[in-house]
Amino acid sequence: MESHPVFGTVLAASTVVTIGAVIAVLVGVGSIVFLIANLRAGRPEVGSEIELAPNRKRYLDDDQLETVRLNRTLRWALVLLIISAVGLPLYWLNEPGRQSGAIAEYERVFATRGEERYVEGSACQDCHGPEAVGGLAPYTITDAENQFVASVNWRAPALNTALLRFTRDEVRYILNYGRPFSPMVGWGAEVNRGPLNEQQIDNLIDYLEEIRLSPEEAQQAATAELAIQLGLLDEADRADADAVAAAEEEIDYDDPEVGRILFNLGEEENFAGGAYSCARCHTRGWSIISEPADQVSPPDADLSDYVGFPDGSGALGPNLTGGLVPRQFATPEEMVEFVSAGSADGEPYGQNGIGSGRMPGLGDNPNTEEVEGDGMLTQEMIEAIVAYELSLPAAETTTNAPADGAAAGGSSTTTAADGATTTTAAEESAE
Repeated sequence: MESHPVFGTVLAASTVVTIGAVIAVLVGVGSIVFLIANLRAGRPEVGSEIELAPNRKRYLDDDQLETVRLNRTLRWALVLLIISAVGLPLYWLNEPGRQSGAIAEYERVFATRGEERYVEGSACQDCHGPEAVGGLAPYTITDAENQFVASVNWRAPALNTALLRFTRDEVRYILNYGRPFSPMVGWGAEVNRGPLNEQQIDNLIDYLEEIRLSPEEAQQAATAELAIQLGLLDEADRADADAVAAAEEEIDYDDPEVGRILFNLGEEENFAGGAYSCARCHTRGWSIISEPADQVSPPDADLSDYVGFPDGSGALGPNLTGGLVPRQFATPEEMVEFVSAGSADGEPYGQNGIGSGRMPGLGDNPNTEEVEGDGMLTQEMIEAIVAYELSLPAAETTTNAPADGAAAGGSSTTTAADGATTTTAAEESAE
């Protein structure tokens, strides 16, 4: 988890506040002393105006005025000059620290509000788990006539990697509008009549940024899960960086099985709620947990129309089967680059593709343009996933996206009985 330099900035801000307070106190004390001295120097009226008039009263002679009194006045003037000459420049020099400290404090307060919203206010943790590590959400399956079929558990993705693959604007869109055909509803009050206003949505995003894993942590977690499924690492050593690194050296990324596991990463033991998985968006019913039967109500419900679809045959994201090269990308390398960087709203990609921002950047954090390879998956993993996707035989699409899939982040891909495939919309996936 990335740490923010809150202590240093707050300390700098505290120093500036202290200097300002000292100056204010000195000025205030000086004013009070001056006022008291003048009051004590006043004399009660004991005679006529002529006797009390300042210009008629006897005062210090020239020798006293030009020596003792003048020297005392000059000394106090020097003290005040030193305070002004030293204090004000110090305050000015520390102004950037005060400003950055204020920003850090705002970020801390907003993240704290977001945490309260995540834990209690909107109970996001009930589905996405404590600290957004992933979990399960209840989901009701209905048929085409909106009749009840079954109650199941749905893999709710970890959100501590959301800002490794999406921009803040893309996360804001998801929170506002939700995800159709899933338990994730739209929370935005202004755009979807949800319960959260714009500030509350932003606070949630601030919290997700606060708990975001570093790229190294995310990549290690993905490597550990892959190694465990390959039998190269014990579950107890999942958090052992040295053990994970040793296991990674034994992984053959050219093995199709490695690509298959990575494509479905999270299917075993609900790792991170499927946040690292491509199948979560590109295979219909993948997020539904239908086994064992005691997790389904009623246990004898027929879910054959809702689960068990071929890998990559389409869901919220488009059909990936039948080969995307040269159908959608000129070369495998171009496809690898797209999966790594993701899509940007309105930006072209591949063969006539237009992005909507809903395809995450799995290998390159879109929030850090000048840094490469800082995503949640390594380059070797992405290449293995692409190789697996390119090997998938043609399958009938199961996407729920409308015909104008490019606008909805889906696809109008169809597959004929002979395996011929036509794509008329953007080949793009969603979170």
